[in-house]
Amino acid sequence: MAPSTPLRVSVRTANEHRLDTRSPPVTPILMDESPSGSVLTPRSGFSSVSLSPVDNKAIDQASLHQDLSAPLEFRDSLDVQHDSHGKPFEYGRGVWSVVYMASSRPPSKSSLLTPPSSPAPGNHKVAVKSPSRRDAHVVLDAEALALSRISLFSGSDNYVVPFHGYIPGDHAIVLDAVPLSLATYIEDKAAIAKQNMSTRTMFDPVPGMASWKALAMKLIRALSWLHNTPHIVHGDIKPHNLLLRPLEDEDMGSVDFPFTPLFADFSSAHIIAGPALSAEKNQPGTALTALTPPFAAPELLTVSSLTSLDVRPTPAADVFSLAVTLLAAATGDLLLYPGTSNMQRLAMAREGHRVIEFARSGAHGSRVPRNGLVEQILKPALVKDPAARISPTEWLNLVEGLA
Repeated sequence: MAPSTPLRVSVRTANEHRLDTRSPPVTPILMDESPSGSVLTPRSGFSSVSLSPVDNKAIDQASLHQDLSAPLEFRDSLDVQHDSHGKPFEYGRGVWSVVYMASSRPPSKSSLLTPPSSPAPGNHKVAVKSPSRRDAHVVLDAEALALSRISLFSGSDNYVVPFHGYIPGDHAIVLDAVPLSLATYIEDKAAIAKQNMSTRTMFDPVPGMASWKALAMKLIRALSWLHNTPHIVHGDIKPHNLLLRPLEDEDMGSVDFPFTPLFADFSSAHIIAGPALSAEKNQPGTALTALTPPFAAPELLTVSSLTSLDVRPTPAADVFSLAVTLLAAATGDLLLYPGTSNMQRLAMAREGHRVIEFARSGAHGSRVPRNGLVEQILKPALVKDPAARISPTEWLNLVEGLA
């Protein structure tokens, strides 16, 4: 295993562990290989939606569209694109799925996944997320239901990669094709910053302070929407699961961050449970959840959590993961703990509340100066006690109030 590749652990039962060299479930991004591994934790039962408790949170059951018991189906036809060798063109692949490039077209009598020789003019480019193995069916079924529920809320396309429907017979999810991931953006900006390194810029985030702060505001606003409108916990927030849709030309102007960040890959997502939703605890759910050190909250990386059938990512865990994602965007280090072994990185991730300290001791630590704007924004989201972490709404108010 290459030194830059973090440890990947697959937890199948409470007592069985094994290494897994594959990447976590992929989203429709163009050949974006994640350098970070996933820890897969068991879920009890088989249900399309898992539940996470939230103290004193009243949730309107109707607003969550609980009457939606099956994913919304994709009604158009698909033309899967092929490369010069006649193989379906892949955006990427992971543990559960392969994502193909396709174009949608009006329904026809041919099979939905029948590939043509070339795309029809005017067709809409889409990404088709298909299972790569049989036991992934339940995972994609659950993700499709989560995306269906999210898509019913007005404005969802501003925060989540647009969902076009599910193909039940193929267990395939059809999404907008968004070629750029935040991970690729960070890598590109880090390379540019390295070439232009100077004493004037070495204390700023690699995209520049204005761009980084604008990114932070957009992502925190998106997380606030996800938690407070469809009441969904993402469960695996990281740069590789965030896609960047370019703003329209007329919206570009002098904006500091010319993209709309979109959450993608909801294979670990679940509904935030309140009293009105407790009945769903008895429904069957997906078998595994993907977690990715160092972006996973430290409370999820303990041995007891990794082997538990009951532990779920909480809204506070999402907050932590987004803060670490923003830290990676500031330093330009997707591994966050460069120069260490996989096991050392996992150990550091378990002490994740010290992540700013660890990052500051690295090669790019100057980009997170003590008591600087980056630390002021991220520190309240990185506290060890999940109950003491800032909420997305409070977090957004904090960022808006900082100069």
